[in-house]
Amino acid sequence: HSGSRGLGHQVATDYLVKMEEAMARDGIELNDRQLSCARISSEEGQDYLAAMAAAANYAWVNRSCMTYLTRRAFSKVFQKSPEELDMHMVYDVCHNIAKIERHEVD
Repeated sequence: HSGSRGLGHQVATDYLVKMEEAMARDGIELNDRQLSCARISSEEGQDYLAAMAAAANYAWVNRSCMTYLTRRAFSKVFQKSPEELDMHMVYDVCHNIAKIERHEVD
């Protein structure tokens, strides 16, 4: 993990409280607190999306730094470039993230 254990978790924890307040205001009832939500167009919804995006950016930069430093360490130990060592990015995927999507349905 490169962000979700600390900052990402804190963002989620902070916004659970804010979303519970928004749910009470908007008359939204759920059986599980972990599913707390807010209307996407509400101030809470927009604030959460911004905070989540900041945490995701933080995690992405951390992964980039870890990749760079790992490749550099291997290069130093084996006296070969990362390319010569076949150290290529396989995938870089965020998890526990929301994004707005648009779909066309026939």
